[in-house]
This record gives sequence, C-alpha cells and structure tokens, in this order.
Amino acid sequence: WMFPRRWMMPSIQSDLNAMDLFSHGHDHDVIRVQDDKDKLEVSLDTSHYKPEELHVQVKNNSVVIEGSHEEKSEDGKRHVTRKFTRSYALPEGTRPDDVTSNLS
Repeated sequence: WMFPRRWMMPSIQSDLNAMDLFSHGHDHDVIRVQDDKDKLEVSLDTSHYKPEELHVQVKNNSVVIEGSHEEKSEDGKRHVTRKFTRSYALPEGTRPDDVTSNLS
C-alpha cells in the first residue's frame, strides 16, 4: 500500500481570516454607512442603474435595497447583467413608516 505523501497532495494557500467580506472598505458600491442606535443612513453608488431598476423596502426589521440592470448591444452579440441586494438591520424601535429613501 502506498499512502500519499504531503508533497503529493494539492494544497490551497489561503488565509480566509484575512478576507473580511462584510467590511464596508472592500465594497466599492458602498459610499457611506452611518449606523448608530438612533439612525441608519446608507449611501450607495447606483450610477449604473436607472431609478426604475432600484427598489427599497422594509422586511423583517431590515431595509433591503435591490438593483437589477440589463443591457444588450444593438447587434445582439453582447449582454450585460448587473444585480445586487443589500440588507441592513434597522435600529431597534424603528417603525417601517419612518423609513425614507431618496435618489441623488
């Protein structure tokens, strides 16, 4: 019997702890997030989306922001699709009717 030696086994060199996937600094679409006990304010770069392609709603005590964009070339050879969903927990005690959004 031959057992594989360490040098025979493929290895993946990855430092998963260094990957902070939920940090605001690595998300190029997030301009600013202000989150404290009284207020949540989120600013996103939505310049690649038309206003009708963006949707903001309150679900399960979170504000959910969704965008979906599709474009095709005139000759039909190229197709681009962009989609995103962001969800942020609202401060405790926030009423859904108090949530506002604006496009600027």
